[in-house]
Amino acid sequence: MTKLSIRNKIDEAKEKINKSFAEEDVPLGLKSAVESLMILLDIIIVVLLEKKTRKNSSNSGLPPSRNNGPNGNRNTLNQDRDKKGSQLENTRTVKTTASVSPEDCSKCGCNLRSVSTTATEERTKIDIVYEITEHVVTSESKECPECQFINKVKFPVGMDGKVQYGIGIKASIINFLMVQMMSLERVSEHFKGLIGRFISQAVMLKYLAQFSSSLEKWEDDQIERILGSPVIYCDETSLRVDKKNYWIHSYSYGDITLKFLHAKRGGEAIEEIGIIPKYQGAIVHDSWASYLAYEHVDHGLCGSHLLRELKFIEDSTGDKWATKMKKLLQSACEKVANRPLNRVLTGKEYQSLQSRYRNILTRAEKELPEFPKPNGKRGRLKKTDAQNLWLRLSEYEEAVLLFARVKEVDFTNNRAERDLRDSKLKQKVSGTFRKVEFAKHFVRISSYVKSMRYRGYSSLEAIMLALQGDIPS
Repeated sequence: MTKLSIRNKIDEAKEKINKSFAEEDVPLGLKSAVESLMILLDIIIVVLLEKKTRKNSSNSGLPPSRNNGPNGNRNTLNQDRDKKGSQLENTRTVKTTASVSPEDCSKCGCNLRSVSTTATEERTKIDIVYEITEHVVTSESKECPECQFINKVKFPVGMDGKVQYGIGIKASIINFLMVQMMSLERVSEHFKGLIGRFISQAVMLKYLAQFSSSLEKWEDDQIERILGSPVIYCDETSLRVDKKNYWIHSYSYGDITLKFLHAKRGGEAIEEIGIIPKYQGAIVHDSWASYLAYEHVDHGLCGSHLLRELKFIEDSTGDKWATKMKKLLQSACEKVANRPLNRVLTGKEYQSLQSRYRNILTRAEKELPEFPKPNGKRGRLKKTDAQNLWLRLSEYEEAVLLFARVKEVDFTNNRAERDLRDSKLKQKVSGTFRKVEFAKHFVRISSYVKSMRYRGYSSLEAIMLALQGDIPS
């Protein structure tokens, strides 16, 4: 038996009982007792089905890694990968061409040098040749014959020690550590084999700190840009730092991705970061209460989160209102998505959507169990998942349907979630950061690299441009 078949059997039994009550003269006491038993049966079925239905990434906000319990589903393939823009070509590509032509006929030996070509076939061989460039500067000293002062020429800028490394090596180190998620030890080993020199971990960490500091102005400029955008996609995720839980707050729009590390997740962090308090547009999020506390901005709720929660209600309780609401939102999303020029509904279409939306919520009250009544105890009254979702959909109708009224607003908040994936990958690979300062360096550098990738630059090329002080405006 399935959940749906159980529901159907109960509905059939109710119809038969109601038909019997209508055709026969049943005592009032017996009628009340049977109705009470049916209500009790409904409650028992709801409780049992909700307990049996487990939450996973398809019907809740749990990540795919938690689909099979605490150890996760390690075999699950992530189909929603980052869509990388077309990257710029390597400007130092050395391309050579050659042509080979038969001189004599391999069958009769006839000379073919003066015969014209009838067909061609081309094949390409691509390879990488590592070239180490070593620039040695010798500073000469001369003694003045008159005053005996020893004159010595200063070394060029950037040559402060006996040995220093160029931009190519620095960019590779930052790329390996921050983007490719390699460990310090493995990066050192890589360069030992590549250039014959061991680069200490302290030197590599110094390069990271210097590079992060050089991006401060870029970050300030992007904050000003995103404050002028029509929409900001917001999200947050945890990151382990020095055995404590910190939070990465993400703000995204267009080719801008900004991430900030903070010890708190809620309003205190949002205030210190200072983007939302100054913003005047619309923010799209997953209905986190800290975002909803800001009333001076428009709110958009992530449709993906709502669809997953509706699916859970549909699976666990069999409520028809959840199925109808899910289909309504999916239909509206598809209609908007198929209008690339003006991604909104017309006035009449939006009124129709709004009317159907409210009608579904009104009818849902009959399917929902009775809401708990105040009992004199402190604290919130415990509600079911279905009741909480129904209350949210009722209270934040405009936020749920914002995607149908504002063309810049997407149906989902997937953009912000994608921008946070590299931090979860970093935590999975390295486990944690030992110091807060290097976690902040990682967050800022990943913000810059991610933003540049949305503009079509590869991660290594973006790092090279920043080291050269040539970040495109």
